[in-house]
Amino acid sequence: MKKYIILKLIGLAIMTMITLVIISFIEVAVYSYLINPGQDQSVYEAHANESAPYISGLFGLIVFFLVSRYWKKKEYPNAFKLAMYFPLTYILLDVILITASGVKWSEFILIFVLANAAKFLGSYLGYKLNKAGRSQTN
Repeated sequence: MKKYIILKLIGLAIMTMITLVIISFIEVAVYSYLINPGQDQSVYEAHANESAPYISGLFGLIVFFLVSRYWKKKEYPNAFKLAMYFPLTYILLDVILITASGVKWSEFILIFVLANAAKFLGSYLGYKLNKAGRSQTN
């Protein structure tokens, strides 16, 4: 993992973003077909805009937890640094994308901070709660 670490972290962050967007699409589909069917498309678009940051925070915590846990379990060198650089890389890409899309930060900053704090927390807990090097008996 040492070689091209920045490029690998960027790629992993992009894959994570794609995963979280897919989860958000699934949530909106469930909402539109099962929970609140028959509404105008604007209702579902508004719901997607409202729910996406929460989906990102909740499922982001889980994804970042699992990735950091995997790194620690496999005893990657500098696993703690990776666990901290991974959400940082994700957030930097997220800021670039959000700024490019023209979102008003004043309306978005609180949920942005909370959702990304959840990602850092997930990454940190994934590292700290894993017992690396456990011997397994067969």
